[in-house]
Amino acid sequence: MTPNHHIVLRGLDGTTPLGFLAALGLVNALRECLPDLCLAWTTDEGGWVAQLGSSAPIRQADLLDRLDKTLVKSLNQHPARLYEEVKQQPGNVFLQVRQAAAVGHRREADFLAAIASNLAPAEATSQLQTTRRDYHVGNIESILGRTTRSHLDRTLFKPWDYADPMDNQSLHLDPSEDRRHAYQWHKPSGDPTRRRRGTMLGANRLAIEAFAWFTVWPVGGALKTLGFSGFGSRETRWTWPIWTPFVPPDLIPSLLALAPLQDDPIGESDRRRLRHMGIAAVYRVRRILVGKTPNFTPARKIA
Repeated sequence: MTPNHHIVLRGLDGTTPLGFLAALGLVNALRECLPDLCLAWTTDEGGWVAQLGSSAPIRQADLLDRLDKTLVKSLNQHPARLYEEVKQQPGNVFLQVRQAAAVGHRREADFLAAIASNLAPAEATSQLQTTRRDYHVGNIESILGRTTRSHLDRTLFKPWDYADPMDNQSLHLDPSEDRRHAYQWHKPSGDPTRRRRGTMLGANRLAIEAFAWFTVWPVGGALKTLGFSGFGSRETRWTWPIWTPFVPPDLIPSLLALAPLQDDPIGESDRRRLRHMGIAAVYRVRRILVGKTPNFTPARKIA
């Protein structure tokens, strides 16, 4: 599809896991209030940045106004509250969310399908979750409550400065948050810089809205996540495509699920098929364990 209007979001770099998720989250948050919303990626200074298309004009201030109205501040108003509820009464929660779902009203059902399964143990988590279980919901609650228009403006339209504190308000989705001793001056535990800078709060806020597109399903007592391959700290990988044609929100999960993306290496015939579909690049990270905390490695272009 070719939209009548589009806007380039130079802050959202699709070559990084957090930038990619923030772009998807932005689309999911705005899909009901911007007509014919669609997403593509375009080159910018050696990277791939997001661009939104729509049949209506999209201006920077309008985009931020719409996010102000759409993004809730309270955990009780967001489907993320289901993290705790599904642990306490899994049977009732799955039944209630299923009964409440309808065409055009499936936000909670999609989110629940991305964080839990009624056929897996309650402690099983999505492979996209990279904060520790004991911090995850608390950090989400902090991110929901603390994100402001200024945070979103810096995330969407400017080069990322990582000027927001990490402490208790990060989802650990950016490879720069690997806090091993050899990677920094301060000791990781009690690092005073975590309270001053290290993350992009607006990007974390938008990434929460992307979770609903990464459905999970049970495999041997664990949860497999859309876009991931392998299990364990040495074999888990997440692979995502970068596409250049504008695509509507409903098509994005199909792109994330393309089987050839998981091949290692991707064969030449599949590379040609992907290029014919408009996929210009493919990026991959490994999900490793640093102490008790999962981390994504820096993304590598594999096609």
